Amino acid sequence: MIAGGRRLTGGLLVAAALVSLAGCRRGFEVRDFANPEALFRGALQEFEQGKWANAIVGFERLTLDLSSRDALLPATYYYLALAHEKQREYLLAAQSFARLTDAFPSDTLAPRSMLGEGRSYQNLWRRVDLDADYGTKAIGTLRVMLTAYPDAPEAAEARDRIATLEDRLAKKDYETGMHYLRTRKAYDSAIIYFDDVIETYPSTPTARLAWFGKLQAFRARKWTDEAKDACVEMRKKYPSDAEVRDACGTGPGADSVGTLPTPPPAPPGA
Repeated sequence: MIAGGRRLTGGLLVAAALVSLAGCRRGFEVRDFANPEALFRGALQEFEQGKWANAIVGFERLTLDLSSRDALLPATYYYLALAHEKQREYLLAAQSFARLTDAFPSDTLAPRSMLGEGRSYQNLWRRVDLDADYGTKAIGTLRVMLTAYPDAPEAAEARDRIATLEDRLAKKDYETGMHYLRTRKAYDSAIIYFDDVIETYPSTPTARLAWFGKLQAFRARKWTDEAKDACVEMRKKYPSDAEVRDACGTGPGADSVGTLPTPPPAPPGA
């Protein structure tokens, strides 16, 4: 009896330990929270601890449980979007950010959320040589944000991101123009792409390179007058640029034997 009792007691202790261990391993469970407020606090704690997947589970459930007028819903959308962004799930992040701004455009989180949407689309276009649809979508989103919330603290970052994205788009067209110029000797096609960069993205650093590409194409076609006109414009736009002086000289016309700078190699990505 004593031995048997000892064995029973030992077995119960082992079983209790296993139950306790299983409970520790179960992790974050939505059903453990008594109400939406408790679940929000729990999901936020998971987020703050870097447990993005758990946070997503909690916040996603809250989007179903909270009423459309609940004061917690904007923050739920926002942290759900941030958790997706931390997981590099950028399309899901953009969609969650948009849910907030669409449903609560007057909420204090709305400008930050629209910035996050644009940032997420920007992160979906990481390479200049890939399709630029997400890049243009990012620019469109950020421009809408600046129109809707021009005085928001996030406006400066939005403008910086637009400038970065526009230069990426400019580089994409510039590299296409250089491909036609270098590889295919299709000078007319190259000029079209260089003109697009110059006219569409005039304030980007790549616009300057497009002027040199255009000048090179004019000289390759032996279009002397067009080359002279290009040099006049280049000297106006870049009066202190040593490479422009080397390419065009300092007189009113273009020096047809001027030295053009070596174009940068085509970048593999953004």
